[in-house]
Amino acid sequence: MKKIIYTALLLLVTVSCDKWFEAEPQGGGQSGAKVFDNEGSFRDYMNGIYTGLRSAELYGSNLTLGGVEFLAQNFNPYAGAEAWAKMGFNDDMALTIAREAYTRLYAAIYQCNDILRLFAEKKDVDFIAGSREMMVAEARGLRAFLHFELLRLYSPACTVDSGASNILWMEGTQPKGVQMTTAQLTDKIIAELEAAAAELAKYDPIVTGVGYDDLSLLGTAPIDRVWKLNYYGCLAAEARALMSRGTAEDFGKAYGLLTKIIGEGGYAFVRTVSGTDYEFSAEFIFALPSPETGFCALSEELFNPAPDGKGVTLSARLDIDDLHADDRRRNWFDSDNTMRTKFAPTSKIDKWKTAPAIPVIKIGEVYLMAAEAAAKSNQLPAGIGQFNDFMVQRNSESLKLPDTATQAQLMEALDKQYQYEFLGEGVRYHFCKRLNLTVTAYDGSQITDVGKKAFPIVK
Repeated sequence: MKKIIYTALLLLVTVSCDKWFEAEPQGGGQSGAKVFDNEGSFRDYMNGIYTGLRSAELYGSNLTLGGVEFLAQNFNPYAGAEAWAKMGFNDDMALTIAREAYTRLYAAIYQCNDILRLFAEKKDVDFIAGSREMMVAEARGLRAFLHFELLRLYSPACTVDSGASNILWMEGTQPKGVQMTTAQLTDKIIAELEAAAAELAKYDPIVTGVGYDDLSLLGTAPIDRVWKLNYYGCLAAEARALMSRGTAEDFGKAYGLLTKIIGEGGYAFVRTVSGTDYEFSAEFIFALPSPETGFCALSEELFNPAPDGKGVTLSARLDIDDLHADDRRRNWFDSDNTMRTKFAPTSKIDKWKTAPAIPVIKIGEVYLMAAEAAAKSNQLPAGIGQFNDFMVQRNSESLKLPDTATQAQLMEALDKQYQYEFLGEGVRYHFCKRLNLTVTAYDGSQITDVGKKAFPIVK
């Protein structure tokens, strides 16, 4: 995104009550010479939806490393991005990012609706037993996930203004959405994610351990399910939405979902950098494969400490030396204290130069959310325990909290870990917004009422 202002998409129009997207494909996807008369064509279409999500306008830059991450105040913004970094969403750069992300997210929702329509209409197509059900649930869950992304970007935090009515729920391919308040839309999103997870629990290979064919087409074998919104990804997304409502009951429900992921998902933290890539992809619950030169090139552009000064150095406000010497996250930084290593193109797994994945949900977030959810559902000792377990997993036992820590002390420690854990990923901004925090900007000024901030909907 640096130095580049992307042009508005020509094939899409802004959503309103009477307009909808012309998003490809619209039921015309093909597999070989056949048109949606075999399972492979549906898989191709589903893969295409995820391919769109990794674009620079979405998770490939604007919603992660190249855009939203600078709102978290971990890094000094590059020249021209100062207003954006201070959450002034009125300049050309902010308007462009907001327009692109809004358009692309709704385009992906359209495609989810379109493939769900095709599943309903093409009932005579043969599928391997369970495969159709899995993909239907996945598309339904992804649709809800994308609506929540719109909600947390383009509306105030639910706890700040639950009556705001900025985002339409779109369920179908016709140009008519349902106008909902933030509270109503959050309820809908939670219900949809819960229903999708219930189906995925029965059919997702990440749960059953059984793939659907011998070809290992993307998304059907257990090892491939990280590239799709799988069962555990749905649970984590539902927990995000529950916690956004901010009640003790919702935190309790979220804690139940998060502990299920921790207890049953089989995810492990990287305890040594030997035999792994430096972004620790083994910890990913849901990720998108980066375009070949995507995240690597963007990371190099942002963090290259070149003499011309174009590299963005680690903010002095976040001192990597605060982490224990054995904390593996220190390996994300090179000798110049810039974050070039994390998304570098060299994989330690296969010794080939590979493009790193784009993390969307990681096990680290699950632990940090679980600690907060426990504490805010009257289970503070359990919350402290979850936080301390996380610090053990990160080889930073010296940062563990005492059993006598208060909820305020836990939340302060969590905020610090959100800064470290998600460097380059854009996650901390959503944490700050959900809690309506006042944050200190890169230049020392205060940004108040972060929960009231919302991307503009550009017509």
